[in-house]
Order: sequence, then structure tokens, then C-alpha cells
Amino acid sequence: MSTDEGVRVDQGGPETPSDGTATPPTTTTPHEPTPVDGPADDPAADPAADPAPSSEDDGPRFWHREHPVFTPLAGFFAGVAAILVALLALGWLLDTVIGYDVSDQPWILLVAVGLVLVVDLVLIALPGTRRFARYMLFGVLLTPLVVALTAVATTYLLLRSDG
Repeated sequence: MSTDEGVRVDQGGPETPSDGTATPPTTTTPHEPTPVDGPADDPAADPAADPAPSSEDDGPRFWHREHPVFTPLAGFFAGVAAILVALLALGWLLDTVIGYDVSDQPWILLVAVGLVLVVDLVLIALPGTRRFARYMLFGVLLTPLVVALTAVATTYLLLRSDG
């Protein structure tokens, strides 16, 4: 089954056949109120009158937040984006507003890295965002490492080829 159809295949569940196929999920109709449930005239009891979307079909069918790699990927790329945006924003702000040339003293960019790390450590301290924040920290720390290793490799190759 393709992921476009919105069908999840359980691996190894008792209801999943050995060939890996799955039956499409059955759709359920909203519960109709009965006299036991309360009067049908009450708008608060009517599930169709609820303006907040609560069904799974409202979101994209190809990606679900409960997917096991959603949080790691979102956290990692949030860390990469946070470090890049923080460095670019601080550099632009210092150059445009104050006229401070960041290339003269690039150590000031450590302020932006420190700010991103503080935000990430606060997210790690909160129990609801701990898993996301760990992957974000991985993205924050891996980005400068990749940039530094790429710079070293490029410098080495340029110096070796020029002799």
C-alpha cells in the first residue's frame, strides 16, 4: 500500500496477514444522541457543531506526528535552522543597525550560538519538549562541526593542489 492512501501497515500485529498487507481502516459515523445521552437540541452535545477539527482525516495523509521519525527529524532540522538563523540575524543586525563589521571580530557570533544553546537547554528541562530538544541540540552542535570540517577539507585540498 502506498502512503498516499493513508493506510498504516502494522508490522507483526496479530491482525496483520503475513504478506504485510492491511485492510483500510473503517470509517465511523459520529455518535447520534439518544434520549439517554441527552436532548438533541443541546448544541454542546452535538459533535458536528464542534468547530475544532479533531479527526485524523483533517491533516495530511502522508505524514503523521505520531510517526517515529517525526520528532527526531523536526528537532534536528529545527536545530540546524536555529543556528543558521541566529547567526545570520545577529550578523545582519550588527551590520545594518550599528555598522559593526562582524568580519573584524567574529567572536561576537558566539553570543548567538550561546543564545540558541540556552533556549535549547530550557527546552530540555521541560518534560514535554525533552525528546524534541535533544535532537535539536544534536542539530545545533552538528552544524558548526560540519561547517568546520568542510572548511578544513576545502583548505587542505586547495593548498595541496596549488603546491
